Amino acid sequence: MIYAMDRSELERLSHREIEAKFIGAEMLLAIYRTDPEVVARVLPKPLKPYREPLALAFIARYPATNFGCIYNEGCLGLLATYRGEMGGYCISMPVTDDMALIGGREVHGFPKKIAEEISLERKGNKITGRIVRKGSEIMSMSCELKDKAHLSDFSRYFPGDNAETRDLQGNPCLKMISYLFKSFPSTTMSGFDYLPRLVRQVSLFRPREDLMMGRGKVVMKSSPYDLLGEVPVRKVEMMLYGTYDNDMLPGRVVARTWRFWKFLPHAFFKTDFFYEYPEPIAPVKSLAEGWRLRRKMRKY
Repeated sequence: MIYAMDRSELERLSHREIEAKFIGAEMLLAIYRTDPEVVARVLPKPLKPYREPLALAFIARYPATNFGCIYNEGCLGLLATYRGEMGGYCISMPVTDDMALIGGREVHGFPKKIAEEISLERKGNKITGRIVRKGSEIMSMSCELKDKAHLSDFSRYFPGDNAETRDLQGNPCLKMISYLFKSFPSTTMSGFDYLPRLVRQVSLFRPREDLMMGRGKVVMKSSPYDLLGEVPVRKVEMMLYGTYDNDMLPGRVVARTWRFWKFLPHAFFKTDFFYEYPEPIAPVKSLAEGWRLRRKMRKY
């Protein structure tokens, strides 16, 4: 019984693989240039802007995993550095499955939300993908495949950053670092349950033989709930399409945000209520009045 596991069940769980595996993942990935002032505004400390104002976006289909979940996913992130190491600061990650949402958001801090449509289709050499959430299309990508691609075609954009490496079995792969902030609002609605934590998480991408590159278009749009359009597409630098076998490794906490109030402006993109919050029936007129109201509530 899952609500009260016995010792043998816990023992069996302890021998499961600790990395999430994605088999035959189909992915259309783009790197595009955006505005440096946007990068500077969106990145929370202690992350720093990468040497180029680059964003990374993808739309993917995951037909098989080792955790019993089949779903589609999208991502928008900004390239950033922490202590000189480049990675992607994830801004938005829509998914089509609640199990994938809970695992990614509660364990690592990925900003996952449920979307009603995430599609990726191929017709000949033409690839198209789109993400629709709460009735609005927030991302679309299209690519005309031209040439066969290799790992070096990706890593050449990041010389010296150790993008090309080998996985646990010694196979050539691409090392992708995600920087995430794991935080939960406190039950008192006055801060966080704990200091926001910066998580470093590594995924290893092993492309199959069908990796190709091409030219295309990336469109980011904003809705009242998802503000992807605030990271404008100025120039698409590269688009890759292919099938991968990926390993998502356990993450680790590398820093904490001691001045949590400085993180507050970055804390709301994981939720929806903030962007279209209705006008209050009885608005609090001042901060002092708000604290007096909280003290009155304690008697209950």
